[in-house]
Amino acid sequence: MSLSPSRDNGWIFRAPQFRHAAAAAGGGSTSEEEVSVEALQSRIEELEEALEKERKQFESEMRKGQEAIDRMQQTGGPSASVSEMPTHEWEDGYDVVTQQRVAVLVDVQNMYYAARNLYNSKLEFSKLLRYLGRGRQLCRALAYIVERPGMEQDKFIEVLRRNGYEVQKKVLVERSDGSQKGDWDIGIAIDAISLVERVDSVVLVTGDGDFTTLCTHLRSRGVRVEVASFPDSTAAELVRSCDHFHRLNEQVLLPGAQFQSHSAEGDEGEPRAPEPRRSRDREEAKEDAPKPARGRRKRARGPLDDDLSEADFGL
Repeated sequence: MSLSPSRDNGWIFRAPQFRHAAAAAGGGSTSEEEVSVEALQSRIEELEEALEKERKQFESEMRKGQEAIDRMQQTGGPSASVSEMPTHEWEDGYDVVTQQRVAVLVDVQNMYYAARNLYNSKLEFSKLLRYLGRGRQLCRALAYIVERPGMEQDKFIEVLRRNGYEVQKKVLVERSDGSQKGDWDIGIAIDAISLVERVDSVVLVTGDGDFTTLCTHLRSRGVRVEVASFPDSTAAELVRSCDHFHRLNEQVLLPGAQFQSHSAEGDEGEPRAPEPRRSRDREEAKEDAPKPARGRRKRARGPLDDDLSEADFGL
């Protein structure tokens, strides 16, 4: 009798073929049947030992795996189903998992101009952070600022830091041809991608459609992507590219922080007298006229340098 492996990793027994060999040199004779039976018994014993060893190892691995699952369920780890995690439904119908780790990235310049143009007001960044956190575990809150050369924003930056933000700032670059360069698109994208392994959800506070590709990439990495902005100043493709869109409104604005309504606002936040009406020809002639040489000027005032005080933020 002999053993041979089958396709399903089992063993089948084949009937032995009995043959009598010639006598050995000593004149005696032995049967191949006796040799085959002894070898078969030895082989069976080896297989039983191997099976017992594998059974014990399998039981040990199963026990370790079950213990790991029990630990993760007790600590709310990834093995716990979403239905078992504590959730909270807000007034706007947004149902969040309170154990989510969240990072908030704020494009300050974009949101500043959106609040000013739509509501003639300013954002209250502390209220904004509480609203977007929604009771979840806030891992990082980053605020990205662009400063003009010589512009003082220390007071505003200190307010942001006291309210839990990490401030990232860069100085606006003015080229020789008069154009300006200063945005945080690449910096925000790099920071968001670097946080993928550490958070469950990323909230981009901006209405800029240039972040559409970033949203798509983050979602492909398994991160929940949320966008928060004012609907009227948000690109439609950005809303479509995220998992949830937070529609901001007057609730996140700073009470009493209104711009002067009786004067026009300059690009740098400085009030100026309204310009008189001019015909289209005179307007085009003014645009075609050579610009005077740039000389020394007073300290520049930027979009965040609008007499922000700690009293305005309730500090």
